[in-house]
Amino acid sequence: MFVFTSPFEEDLMKKWVAFGAVLFLLFAPWAVNRALASGEPGDLAVEIQKRYQDIHGIKASYLRHSRFVATGSQLNREIKGAGVLYWSRPTNLRLEQKTPKEELIVATDQGVWWVRESRQRADLYPQEQFTSGLKPLLDALGGLAALDQDFNLEKPGQEHKGPDQQSLVLVLIPKHRRVDLKTLVLWFEPDSLLLKGFRITSLVGDVTEYLFQDLEVNPDFSGQVFSYDPPADFRVRDHHRK
Repeated sequence: MFVFTSPFEEDLMKKWVAFGAVLFLLFAPWAVNRALASGEPGDLAVEIQKRYQDIHGIKASYLRHSRFVATGSQLNREIKGAGVLYWSRPTNLRLEQKTPKEELIVATDQGVWWVRESRQRADLYPQEQFTSGLKPLLDALGGLAALDQDFNLEKPGQEHKGPDQQSLVLVLIPKHRRVDLKTLVLWFEPDSLLLKGFRITSLVGDVTEYLFQDLEVNPDFSGQVFSYDPPADFRVRDHHRK
């Protein structure tokens, strides 16, 4: 069924549509800013979850700083590193560490490759057995669209501030007790809500921080970003096998 309108009615309809679009552009950011200005962690969490429902992958340069306070050989040890991070839902991750020494970590559903090129060695681990803090890292990246499923919110204090005073802060506590993750602090850009970095604190007090630069949202991951094929002259060990 066709409905015919006069040129006047058509012009009036276009004006109302345009007016509605202007209202949306004016009031949608205002609604978000009002929620963020409330200072309530729940309001910020709602906006973060909305923002990250449409983010399926990121690429960013990273700086990492780890401080170990556990007993044993890592007592009071600090490690700093830098490189490039690639991540896509749900558990695909690639870390190309450039400093202090070149290493590669590639995580897929099949397992985690840990590659040390200088030693011509590549180890394949079950993801649940890899012990480099990988699960909290994946939790931080993958849980942004559904924060309320696995975490409780805590009001941030001065000790949770990020690399600058402008960052928006979320403090997350796992709903179930975990050795590898006691507290997860996330820092976001105030305008775009893009992730600036995060801090992972384990149950024993070990702390790892990631800070991001040049973050790209939903980049093209065509090719072999999330796969790895060891060179023929590498020593390869599959830790799935007993």
